[in-house]
Amino acid sequence: MDDFIVLIAGISGLWGGTEIVVRNALVLAKKYNVSELFIGLTILAFGTDLPELVVAIDGAFYNLKGVNVSGVIVGNAIGSSVCQISIVMGLTAFFHFLKVEKKQVRYMAIELIGSLLLLLLLAFDHTITWNDGALMIVVFLIYIFTRLQREPKQLQAEFKIDKKRSLNDVLPVIFLVLGLGLVIFSSDITIKHALNIAQIWEVRQSFVGAVIIGLGSSLPELAVSVNAAIKKKPGLSIGNIIGSNIFDLLIPLGMASLVADIRVIKETLWFDIPFLLLISISVLWFLDEKRGLKRSQGIILLCSYVLYAVIKYLFSDPG
Repeated sequence: MDDFIVLIAGISGLWGGTEIVVRNALVLAKKYNVSELFIGLTILAFGTDLPELVVAIDGAFYNLKGVNVSGVIVGNAIGSSVCQISIVMGLTAFFHFLKVEKKQVRYMAIELIGSLLLLLLLAFDHTITWNDGALMIVVFLIYIFTRLQREPKQLQAEFKIDKKRSLNDVLPVIFLVLGLGLVIFSSDITIKHALNIAQIWEVRQSFVGAVIIGLGSSLPELAVSVNAAIKKKPGLSIGNIIGSNIFDLLIPLGMASLVADIRVIKETLWFDIPFLLLISISVLWFLDEKRGLKRSQGIILLCSYVLYAVIKYLFSDPG
């Protein structure tokens, strides 16, 4: 029980540190008159996925020291994606039906399904190596570039720097660094106690990474998406969730594999990724309908996550 309480504290630290980083990064961005599109593609996309990224990199250093935590790394990346596309998308649909243009749905289908298939292909030999990771990072950079190219008129990032320094300029930088430090510290606590819980509960690391850590590390996306839905900005909600999933599938695993090879178990290849692929296709189909993703379909997504978590637990022996 002590390990579980400390694990929750670690996850809370990940969430709290991310909130501090994102808030102060936004303050700095507005200070320099950076466009909203640039903020969305960089600060919000990278900031809300900071827990998954730091946990993955920290876990890779554990692998490098001979303590294999690949299950936590992969489980967190895949589990966060499942949580975001089901729980976050489902709960967001309760506040406002989610609808985007059909052309945008086609773009999202190509990018999201393409990212999933690439991960499946690279992990098919049960190992993600440094060259696999480099390819994943390059693909993500191409994705960002094409996103920017599709909306050139909106990208007006004029960096008007005020040369007069004041305490108001320095404080956001200090808090940003402190927030990042909290995320790094919390990730180490999270990994250590996730390993302990996996042993005590006699379940795979991937279960703890996917269901417990994955659920907790998706809180920033939930906050952003629900807030956007309440303000009747469904496009921002959908973009945040789909963009976060593409990030989680490519960057945390890609960056971690540059430090040490990441092992991928059969359960991930034959259950987690196919389940995520199925639910992603379902969401894209819902979005392509005339009224978009409605509350009733949001309930279906919530139920699908419960099914995922139950199956993960029942068939997650430590062997």
